[in-house]
Amino acid sequence: MVTPPHIWRRIAIPMGLLVALMGIGVLGYRVLGGAGTTWLDALYMATNVLTTTGFREAVQVDGNPDVTLFTILLLLFGVSIGVYAISMLTAFIVEGDLTEEFRRRRMRKAIEAMSGHYIVCGAGQTGIAVLAELLQTRREVVVVEGDEANAIKIEAEHPEVPLLRGDFTDDAVLLKAGITRAAGIVLCVDSDKDALVGTVVARQLSPSIRVVARATDERARERLRGAGADGVVSPAMIGGMRLASELVRPTAVNFLDHMLRAHDRSVRIEDITIAKRSAFVGQSLHEIAPRRYANLMLLAVHPSEGAVVYNPPESHRVEAGCTLIVMGEAAGVAAMRAAAGE
Repeated sequence: MVTPPHIWRRIAIPMGLLVALMGIGVLGYRVLGGAGTTWLDALYMATNVLTTTGFREAVQVDGNPDVTLFTILLLLFGVSIGVYAISMLTAFIVEGDLTEEFRRRRMRKAIEAMSGHYIVCGAGQTGIAVLAELLQTRREVVVVEGDEANAIKIEAEHPEVPLLRGDFTDDAVLLKAGITRAAGIVLCVDSDKDALVGTVVARQLSPSIRVVARATDERARERLRGAGADGVVSPAMIGGMRLASELVRPTAVNFLDHMLRAHDRSVRIEDITIAKRSAFVGQSLHEIAPRRYANLMLLAVHPSEGAVVYNPPESHRVEAGCTLIVMGEAAGVAAMRAAAGE
């Protein structure tokens, strides 16, 4: 992350003036002091005058009008530039530029240390909901937002979340967000065109990353799928399904709502993929015992090939590449994921 030029400029101008004045002072005392004045004497005298310490005079001032006049001018310019430098430094700190620069450096280091994290592009209403869910389930997240108002809101509500201001369709921005090390990226934008470009760029930068995008209609949904999106969500379709569910299965909907909106607990339905070298490979569900991981409930098993097995028997044996669908606390899911070698 590059420091904005105006920050360096605000520091460089007063510091440059002080250095230039010091050089003039050294050269002036070296010339006006006479043959017996060394460069060290001139440097000492210029430092003595500019810092107003009042130590001994390395260059004789009394009886030497030229040196006296030069000293007066050096003092006047030195005080003026010194006050200017202090005021600029004070403004630099008070206005938050220094704090902001430190925050940017911490954010950059935090992102560089991330691996297997998620990138949320677009921090509007949908993006904020996605961010909240990822944080609730203890995922590491980086937010990319080009709108200044949304960025300020995210920083105020989630100061611990790294945020990059920029265009998510820009390769450089996504690389700063650590896309090559990320597990997934979600494009929460209203523009189907931007979502399409973002999907293509993300897939080119990280072929193995999971890409999920928002689509406004079925046509956009098909295009995003064709561009390489692993998942496409249409708010209109989801809204219609929710309305129908509220109509015919209100109790089940209320149960899911309570599960997702509870702030004191993070109970979720999650999937756990069994790695090829996992200790679970070849074991039965009875041997794996999902309930010992914070009392996880096994809902289904999705083989790498074939149909989903709902409510599988305890004798069902797990194969490499299959996915377990479980429900439980985030801590239990994380523990079982680690045991499964995901």
